[in-house]
Amino acid sequence: MAGDDEAGTDISSGNDKLKMFNVFLLGLCFFFVFAGFNTMGQTQALIYKSADTTGEIPDFAVDGLITNGIVYGVFAFASWFAPSIVMALGPRISMILAALTYLFNITQLLYLNKYSVYPASVILGMGAPIIWVAQGTFLANNSNPKTITRNSGIFWAMNMSSAFAGNTFAYFLFKGKDQIEKSTRMTLGWVLTAASGVGIACMFLLRPTPWAEKKGQDTMLTTLKKSAKLFTTKQMLLFSITMFYTGLNQTLWGGVYSTCIGFTEGFGEDRKAYAAISGIIVAGGEVIGGILFGFLGFLTVKRGRDPIIILGFVLSMVAYFLMFLNFPMNATLGETSSIGYIEPNLGLAFFTSFILGFSDACFMTQVTSILAGVWNANPASAFGIFKFVQSLASAMSFFYSSFIGFYWQLLIVVCFDIMGTIACVKVEMDSSKQKTIEAGGEGEEN
Repeated sequence: MAGDDEAGTDISSGNDKLKMFNVFLLGLCFFFVFAGFNTMGQTQALIYKSADTTGEIPDFAVDGLITNGIVYGVFAFASWFAPSIVMALGPRISMILAALTYLFNITQLLYLNKYSVYPASVILGMGAPIIWVAQGTFLANNSNPKTITRNSGIFWAMNMSSAFAGNTFAYFLFKGKDQIEKSTRMTLGWVLTAASGVGIACMFLLRPTPWAEKKGQDTMLTTLKKSAKLFTTKQMLLFSITMFYTGLNQTLWGGVYSTCIGFTEGFGEDRKAYAAISGIIVAGGEVIGGILFGFLGFLTVKRGRDPIIILGFVLSMVAYFLMFLNFPMNATLGETSSIGYIEPNLGLAFFTSFILGFSDACFMTQVTSILAGVWNANPASAFGIFKFVQSLASAMSFFYSSFIGFYWQLLIVVCFDIMGTIACVKVEMDSSKQKTIEAGGEGEEN
């Protein structure tokens, strides 16, 4: 019996080490892939505008915010089929195939033309939900209720630190340039393509998770029905408000905010480079938040996720108010000499960038943890629903950000921030209450 216990302990210890290896390698893979994609997403509105205004590409009237909207629009509806694909192919293979769509989208910078940009956005929209559902499933497979918050924080920190590398490079590349010329765009394109290629290569090193394998996989139709049934439950519908908010906020820090800095002439002739610095600082807030909440994961096991969610809410509201003061109404609509309620203040803009990133980390680490913890019996469907709701919100906000004033955009985000925080806290409290009841029942049986 003692020998069996020792053998069981050895297997458990081996699995724990393998799980930790998978979590770190998963973060490294996404670091490289998204060093390419996030940098492109945050700068493409400026790049496309320059290609049009400099006359490099005749009649190139492509709006980078609109192409992002297309990506997330397709992303939203493809999210319903992503769980079935991940269940059929497994999370590792699914991630590799989906990452190739990111690589293809980035290569558009190398042969920029108005005919391939939109199809590339559609293709990326089909691949994006697969990589994120696979990521969520793989992370859940390598975690347990005690480690999921820690692992979510570690992954989020590693993933978001990709913006340091990409945006630092973009800063030095764009510094001193009022317009982004072809040679500059090509250099950026080659570097970002290479970075994402390395990330895809690292995905081949991810190890299988036999302890999480399930026999008798459901058909695509069955998985789709299960996802639809899960989506209509009271708890998931309530949590969808929170997930919708994360999509609106993702649009803000992932494209709109840096575009505001790049278009506001009051920030000076280096404003395009400052837009890249903003991305670096946003990433700094994301990384610090991810590391902090990852290592403090043991606290959420005891006290719940509520304090971190509420902290994120307070900081995000501060960030939105500072944006309201520092930017003009037409900051997203093109180059502008207008000012907001104060003269454009670069230091304040960078401070806002950090708060924006840190508050987003508060929400994203806890949302991921809740999804993997509350719906751990069906993580693929749960993460598929999350990406559907989040990307639907991102698509809508990317589209309207090119047509309505910046202050109206902030008002929409603020309203959903309030409702999303209340919904998230409610779901967390209900989940904690249910765990307490179940623990009490087990105690009585014992």
